[in-house]
Amino acid sequence: MGKLNAVSLKLSLLLNTGAGVWNRGSGALIRLVQVPLLLSALGVNDYGRWLVLSTLPSWLMLASFGFGSVAANEMSMSVAAGDIKSANNVFSSTISLVLAIGFIGSIAAAVISPFIKWESFLNFPPDRHDEIALAVTFMAIAVFVSFLSETLLGRYRAAKKAHLAVFIISFGPWLDLLGIIVALKYSHRFDCLGFAMLASTTLFFLVYLFFSWRVMPQISFSLKKIEPHRFKYLFKKGAAFQAFPLGNALLFQGNLLVVQAMLGPAAVAIFGTARTLVRTVNQVMEVINQAIWPELSHLFGSGDLKKAAKLHRGAVGISILLSLLGVISLAVIGRTLYGLWVGKSIELSQELLVMFLLPIPLNALWFTSSVVHMASNQYEGLAVRYLIAAALAGIACAILSYFFGIEGAALSTMVVDILLIPYVLKRSIEMVNDSWSGFLNGILSQAKHVLFNFRSVLRLSGSKT
Repeated sequence: MGKLNAVSLKLSLLLNTGAGVWNRGSGALIRLVQVPLLLSALGVNDYGRWLVLSTLPSWLMLASFGFGSVAANEMSMSVAAGDIKSANNVFSSTISLVLAIGFIGSIAAAVISPFIKWESFLNFPPDRHDEIALAVTFMAIAVFVSFLSETLLGRYRAAKKAHLAVFIISFGPWLDLLGIIVALKYSHRFDCLGFAMLASTTLFFLVYLFFSWRVMPQISFSLKKIEPHRFKYLFKKGAAFQAFPLGNALLFQGNLLVVQAMLGPAAVAIFGTARTLVRTVNQVMEVINQAIWPELSHLFGSGDLKKAAKLHRGAVGISILLSLLGVISLAVIGRTLYGLWVGKSIELSQELLVMFLLPIPLNALWFTSSVVHMASNQYEGLAVRYLIAAALAGIACAILSYFFGIEGAALSTMVVDILLIPYVLKRSIEMVNDSWSGFLNGILSQAKHVLFNFRSVLRLSGSKT
């Protein structure tokens, strides 16, 4: 049985990784098309404005309270422990909460948005007020619709079909791109683009819902399965989980707002596109995280900490190696790729590219390890520290932007990495019942294994030529 479980784990990791690679590659391809498409259609200044405007509704992700992710972990661990009834109750309770939040939030967005002076805040002409208000309303409702998709993730993970969820999710950006293309064919107005985002998000949810029912029909929504006493637990975990989307908003969307305020919309266009290019390396780490997250939840649910520790070591080791390889590659060919991507409308200097690349190796030291906290639903300590670190990074972005311009803004995210590395690694090692010596030896062993396989491939290629 142990050997069978090991094979099952390796197969799941392989499927999760394959789906993750496809998902990230698909997303990168979408950005390669979408950025020059919007740049050419809207111009540099309006593209910078749209980049800022389209990030504002992402702050509404805080209203989801992370219920979907919390529930997905709980459902996975419950099914791994053989408790289908508990998984059903968690699913129904979570759906009911998310529906209520989405309904109230959508009405609030439609009522409040027209009264906000968007033109003053984002330097729009006054005659575009109604256009911007409608765009924000449509995109806000799209965010609330996406909350429902998050709650369905638990079905896929409980059925050990996380790879299928990732594969289906990869088509979401394609629907968004299709909506943008159709909207731009008839109008360059932001409200048309916002409505396109809402339509594509709704269509994606319906497809995702159908397939989630197919993979795990044993878990279904029912009013009778709603357990009000679970709301307290969901809100407790969700309140802590909110630190992550809030921290992300401060770190990524917040930085865009700071750059907009300090350096103007043209700088936002440079900052946003350069960061998108560099974060292709982070996408590799995201693939690793997606691959191990559902498997770690199952291992925690079944109590197999020995395998969890081994999986943690290997994943962190691979993440560090691949991030270093990605940084070196982009340092050499990054400017060429950037020029091919956005054309001559924006120029990226080598110095700025290096500033964006410097934080990535530090990020690799803790980012994959943090999945241990997330998969076990024991992330409260990480959540508080991440939020504080992200807020400090925002302050650093403003200060560094003032003194060093866009290069300073690019370096500001290092604050998060420096503050989180010691805590995340120490706590992860404790949770999987590992030791520092075992963890470090596991990383070194993984590095040697990868390098040995790489040399073998090179030798094989040389012998064939």
